[in-house]
Amino acid sequence: MSVALRKEEIKISYRRAMATANRFIMKNLPDRLSAGLPKSICFPTRTVWIVPVLLTYPKVGIVGEVGMIAIEAGRENVVGWTPFSEVEALARQLYQEKKNEIEIAFS
Repeated sequence: MSVALRKEEIKISYRRAMATANRFIMKNLPDRLSAGLPKSICFPTRTVWIVPVLLTYPKVGIVGEVGMIAIEAGRENVVGWTPFSEVEALARQLYQEKKNEIEIAFS
């Protein structure tokens, strides 16, 4: 089965999807989290941007991915996300795994 991506399905750019995800993150999650580079995914009923949620630190940069946000590609609607409790738990786990590297950057 061959499925072609119809150009008209993607009405918002990856940058707008990223900005929408960042607003959602700022409103709902703690600091040190930000949106990564979106990727489009086509479903039979719609196309969405999948935006990774990244744990970041100044002087360190990206520590790792801790979740995802789905943005409808036809509009700037958030249509899905990794549960907040899971994002926060993964961020804590990732921090513990990279704690020495993070602390060295601040010393």
